[in-house]
Order: sequence, then C-alpha cells, then structure tokens
Amino acid sequence: MKYNSQTNPPSNFQHFMGVAPNQFNSNVKGQTLNLQQQNQHDQSRVSQVQVSKIEEINYQQYHEVNHTNNDIHQHSSKGQHYHPLTMPCNWDLARKHAQSRRTALEKKKDINKTTNVETCPCCGFEVERDEIPYCSNPMALSFLGSGFTLFYNYLKYCIIILFITLITKQIYNLYTSYEGSYCSHVKKEKIEGHFVELPNCSDSLFLKLSLANKLDNRQALEYVQILNFINLFIVMIVLIYFRKSQRQIDTTIDEELLTPADYTVCVKNIPLGLGLDYKWELKHMFETCAVISDTKPIVVKKVVLVYDIEEIIEMEKQLDELVDRKKDIIKEYNYNFNHPKVLEMDQKIKELEHKIHQTEKEYERENKKFAGIAFISFDDENMKNLVLQENQHTQFERMKSYWNKGKLEGLSENDLSWHDQKLFIEQAPEPNEVDWEFIHVKTEEKISKRVKAWIIYLLVESAAFYSIYLIAHKVAKYGDEAREEEIQGKLDHDTMLKINILSFIISLSIVLFNKFAVAKIVHYIVDDEKISSKTKFQISFVYKYALALFLNAAIISFLVDIVILKNVEGAGGFLQNESQIFILNAVLPPFIWCVDPWSLCKNIWRWYIVRKGDKALLTQQEANKLMEEPDYLSAKRYSDIMKTMWFTFLYGTAIPLGTVCSAFGILIYYYVDYYNILRRRTVKESISIQLSTEMIEMLEYLIVWSAFGEMIMTYAFFKEISQIDVLLMVIAIIYASLPMEDISEYLFPVVNNEEIKSYDEGSLGFDTDYDRENPVTRHKAIEQWNEKQQMLIDSNHKIQKYYQQQDQFGYNNDDHYGRR
Repeated sequence: MKYNSQTNPPSNFQHFMGVAPNQFNSNVKGQTLNLQQQNQHDQSRVSQVQVSKIEEINYQQYHEVNHTNNDIHQHSSKGQHYHPLTMPCNWDLARKHAQSRRTALEKKKDINKTTNVETCPCCGFEVERDEIPYCSNPMALSFLGSGFTLFYNYLKYCIIILFITLITKQIYNLYTSYEGSYCSHVKKEKIEGHFVELPNCSDSLFLKLSLANKLDNRQALEYVQILNFINLFIVMIVLIYFRKSQRQIDTTIDEELLTPADYTVCVKNIPLGLGLDYKWELKHMFETCAVISDTKPIVVKKVVLVYDIEEIIEMEKQLDELVDRKKDIIKEYNYNFNHPKVLEMDQKIKELEHKIHQTEKEYERENKKFAGIAFISFDDENMKNLVLQENQHTQFERMKSYWNKGKLEGLSENDLSWHDQKLFIEQAPEPNEVDWEFIHVKTEEKISKRVKAWIIYLLVESAAFYSIYLIAHKVAKYGDEAREEEIQGKLDHDTMLKINILSFIISLSIVLFNKFAVAKIVHYIVDDEKISSKTKFQISFVYKYALALFLNAAIISFLVDIVILKNVEGAGGFLQNESQIFILNAVLPPFIWCVDPWSLCKNIWRWYIVRKGDKALLTQQEANKLMEEPDYLSAKRYSDIMKTMWFTFLYGTAIPLGTVCSAFGILIYYYVDYYNILRRRTVKESISIQLSTEMIEMLEYLIVWSAFGEMIMTYAFFKEISQIDVLLMVIAIIYASLPMEDISEYLFPVVNNEEIKSYDEGSLGFDTDYDRENPVTRHKAIEQWNEKQQMLIDSNHKIQKYYQQQDQFGYNNDDHYGRR
C-alpha cells in the first residue's frame, strides 16, 4: 500500500491501492486496520472535535430535560415492539400508519409547551398532521421535495402556452372557419349520365369549425400561417423562460430544505475483490486525493456501500411463501392462531427472518457481494461541489471503461483512479429515490433488459396500431360507401347515424385504451428494465407512455385517414375523428381523475376486508398498505399532459377547436390533480428536477410538431408546400437541436443563496438517509437513529418526540429491527 508523504500533496492519479488484488498477503487486513487507526487520528481531528461537542451538548440537554420532565406523561406505546408480519393485525395501528402517510404537514409545535408527538412505528412519520388547504400555492408541497411543485408549475406553463396560442392564432382561425362557407357550397357530380349538385363536405359542426370550411378563402389561410409563425416564436421565448422558472423553484426549495443528497456523491466503478475495508479506504481516499486545488481539508462523514441483494430478495420471497402457508393453516384450523401447527410455522418464519438478518450483517461485515458503488457524504455542500467539479467524466469514458472491464487507458494526473479504474463520481439521488433492488445490476444486464423492453414495446405498439387501424379502416369504409350513396341520392338518416356512432366509438375506444390499458402495459415493460433510480424510471416511463398515447391518438388516424384512405373531410374521416378525440381527451381524463375509480375500488375493498376483522388474515405490513391511499405516480400525469400538448400543436391549424378543448381540459386537470394529491393519494416517491428538465425537453418538440402539422395539412388540402411552411420547419428543427438549458441559464441566471450548514447540523432534520434506506444496513442504522432521536429537543427544551422500537420478531439481542 503506497501513500505520498504529507509534505507532498498526493495526485489523483496515484493508483490508490497500488497492489493488484491477487498480490495481497495474509497480513494485509491487519496492516490496513493499523493504518486506519493512525490516519483517523491524524486526519480527522476536525470532524472528531465537532462530533464530540455536538454529542456532549445533546447528552447534557437530554438529561437536563429528563430531569425537569420526570412527571410528564409518556406516550402509551413507548416500549412496544412493532411486528410487520404479526397476525392478526392491529387495525388501529394500520389507521395511524395511513394518517402518517397523508400528504400533509407535520403539526406546528408551540415552543412554550411540552408536546408529546406520536409517530408511526414502521416508518417514523408523525401521525397527527395539518392538512394543506386546497386553495394553497403548490409551494406548500415543498416538504416532499421540488419534484411535485415543479409538476404543477409545468401544468401552469402548459396552460399559459395554450392560451397564448388561442389569443395569437386560434381565435382568428376559429372565427374565419365558422364564418367560412366552403362546406355548404355545392359541386356537380356526374351520376349515370346526369349531373347532381352535392355539398363539398359532410354536414357536421366539426367540419364547420375546421380548416375545411374556409378552403376557398386563401387570404385567411395565409393569415393563419403568419399568425402560426408569430405564435411559435412567442412560445419559444416562453419555453426558455419556463426553464428559468423551474430552476428558480428548485433552488428556492433547495435553500429551505436540507436533504442527504445535498452532501452526497455517488461513486461508481470501484474495483472489486480487494479484500479491504472499503469504507475506510474510500473515506481516506476522498479526504486526501479527491480535491488537490483547495487548501481546505475535505471531511467525509459517512460512506454507504451498495450490495448485490439478489440472495436476500430470494429469501424474502421464501418468507412470503411461508406467510401464505401460515394463512392457509390458520384457515384450516378454524382461525385458531395458537394452534401447534400455526406456532410451528411461526417458528419457521422467525428462523428464516433470523437467517436473512444474519446474511445482511455478514454482507456488511465482510463486504460480501459489494457491487462497486458507494454513497459518500461530506461535511458540507461546498466540499461535495468541489469533489464533483474536480472529478468530472464523460459518457465516452464510461463506455470505454465498460468495454475494458472497468479499466481505462490514458489516465491523466488529475483522474481519481483505483487499480487503473477511474472512479466515476456524480451527484447522488435522494436516498428514497434510489431503487436499492436494481442499483447493483451490472451494465451488460441493464443493456440487455432495455433492448428487450424496447422490442416488447415496439411489438405491443405495433399490435395496438394494427388493431386501431382495422377499426378505423372499417369505419372509413362505411364512410366511403355513404359517400357513394350520397352522390347517388340514396343516403338515408339511419346510415348516416350509424357512421357517426361508429366514428364516436372508435374515438372513445382510443381514449379509454390509452387511459387504462396502455399505462398498465408500459408500466410492466419499464418495470423489467431494472432501472437504478425512481427518477430514471419515471423518465423511461414517460418517454414510452407519452409516445404510445401520441401514436394511438394522432399518428394512426393520420396514416389511416389521410395517407391510406385519403378521407380528410368526409363522413367518418380525419377531421371528424380527430375533433371527437380532442373533445373526449379534454373531458374524459379530468372526469375519470375526478371520479377516481382507483380510490373507489380500494375503498370498497378496504371496507370489505376490515369487516372481516381477525379473519382477514393480513399481516401488519399488509394492513398498513391496505389502509393507505393509492400511490401517486408523477410519470402518468406528465404523459397525459405531454400527449395533449403534442396532439394539440400537431393538428391545431386544421382543428382550432382542439386548442380550446385542450386549454380548458388541462386547466380542469390541474385542479383535480391537486385535490387528489392532497386528499386521495399517498406520496412515496422523491422526484428530482431531472424529471422536469427532461419533460421540458420533450415539450419543446411541440414546435416541431406544429411546423410538421402545418406542412402536412397544407399538402393534404392543396397538394403543395408553401415556403413559409418550409422555413418554419427548418427553424423548428434548429430550435430542437440547440442546448436550450444552457441558453436559458445564460439569459436567466439563478443564484443559490443557501446557507451552508455542516452535515451534523443538517442531518438533524433528515427524514431518512442512505444507510437507513439501504436494505443491508438499514436495521443497524435505524437502531442507531432511534437511539439518537428517542428524544428530540428544540431550542427551549420543550418538544419531545418518542419513537417506538422496531423489532420484527423480538430478536432484541440480535439487534433486529424490521424488514426491508
């Protein structure tokens, strides 16, 4: 093991554990521990002094308050053990869990009064909470992180963009279509040697309000093109400012809310199989080598390793099977929970739980199944930022490293490396944003899973495309037959009604299929991709779901009605079908979201199960889940809005009524969704600004879709493409290709005025942390956290918060505290 002397600052390039894995002799571990003790004494004086002072103060405060409040009534549940797999379940405890998971603020405490605060024993959240008023600003959701406030700001800007489009273009477009007379004009058709006068297009309100009704007013069409050009330039400026607005909100919330990610980086490509104490080695490496341009010492406060937990997951599946068998035995013996067979099964469950816990302890103790990834937290945010600034990497370097099995040739003096493997350092996601089940998955498996996911996605989408095509083709065929009958003067009212009903049914089917079936299919596909963070999962979901919605609602009709059948303004044709989809898309999603069939079904099922009492045979963990409201998934909301925006701008010129429908539809959706998240949903995800940024990138494609829609409509009606359409298309492609985030940051800089706090001070307000979320380390971490947090004291030593001990099966001597 080779280190540079203290008089010569070490370069990042030193191969930190310079000996190859197979060259470590038998006493390396002892040497490492000796070096660890020595270096901890030499290099961590600052952190030790700070921690010791804080611990001393906390200790004095704890005993001082204990002495003055001996007569205070302690919470009745203190000292009880929480058992996630207990049967029969405690319904009161489950209701308290549901209360603690509401989208509501913790109650404000009066610092002049001593207050006992009850918490949920399984998740640590306070039970008594203050509801957020429905009329409040979405900034009230900032305690959930910036992601949810950013979503509602996203909705606001989509509404603003649609109303700007209405004012600058669509009101004129709609008015001139309504005042037009092309559809009522007659044309002569020769039938069996006789000329018959027929209207230019079908008698329909949709056609009267569309581009088709002013095809003879070329001046109005040219004005619409010019207004579209002006409108898109205004929308481009709004989108640039929109990015600034999102960054400002994220910065404001970040200034108010300290989280573990503010102090933490994620380190990848750590060499495996070294037989060392990885935590200490990483701590020492980052304190001495990660930053060489700053004189201020880097202090590492915590290192959390990531492990391959496939073995533990398999054992937990076995545990679930044992619980199911226990339920069957209880039913078999007439719900006698104390029958010897039931008790025997209890013992097997305890033994397997004990084995799982021992396996987790073994992983941590021996670095067994270490996945080469670690979360490293620093003493303050400046240290973290310095480490990120001085240890940047490119995607190309990661690709080269992957092909060379982690190694990277041509490392420079400034590259932080370990055994010829460059350490890839990036901003860490929040602890509850990490998908600990998949973060360890190797790159080659992720690639194969994602290729497989795209293949399945394309096959499913092709099948959906073909099914909708067959239905649309059938309706269009009826339309053609009706047109022939109309020309021959044989079209009756019943036939026309049949065509209109079929046209409506296909439009309704597309909207409902998109709303229910596509979401389930895409969720299943993305689940199998084994994505390492929830934000990345949401991004993948939105890309696939929004694309599927858009293809089904917009592109299929275009291909069938315009390209294949060339039925634009006829009965059951393109304009009629898409107008109906616009109206249904504006009405149905907010209506369905308002009725909320998911909550209704869960309420009915909950009522049915609770009535069974002990015969429900639910574990406490299952009862807790049952009593919660359904989970809130941001990706579905983003996808709905994205599809609507793309759809509106693609066909807005031809169907100006669509912009009116979409603007008021999203406006209603905004208020319905905000009510649901406050009253009818449980929020468990932590979403970063990365999702919002990706969604703005997708939203900006509406410029391209608008230019493309203008071009294809001009060609569909006039068999020509105007110069202004070509110019607009070129501008749209250039706009979509530019780095708009960088341009927005340059034009509208946002300053972060966050007060720098130390990790010890900031961590007092953390709801969670990486070691408490990591399935392998969480039991020990929660125990330590509960010991420190058993009594939280504010500046006046008045507020007390008690935590119930979490103990799955009573392994008190085994430090066992609950399941993953």
